[in-house]
Amino acid sequence: MDNLRGTEDGEGDVTEVVGHLEKIHAQGTGVIGMKIMGEGAFSTPEQRDASVRFVMQLGTVDAVTIGYKSTAEIDEAIARTNTHLNS
Repeated sequence: MDNLRGTEDGEGDVTEVVGHLEKIHAQGTGVIGMKIMGEGAFSTPEQRDASVRFVMQLGTVDAVTIGYKSTAEIDEAIARTNTHLNS
């Protein structure tokens, strides 16, 4: 599942994926969130914010990887992550 709405290959099942993440995390295995900015597909700040908020509030993701095209994107990702980690 690439995003909350799925992909062109089909809809993602958020409940199923979150359930798997909870089990994996409970076993003590680290979970890495990848492409949480939608691999560039989240074009609005609201979409990127919703994704970061969702991942940070799960409590099961230990680290994330985010790709950047500019230093402005790095600053934005840091600000969004800090906002949701501290809420």
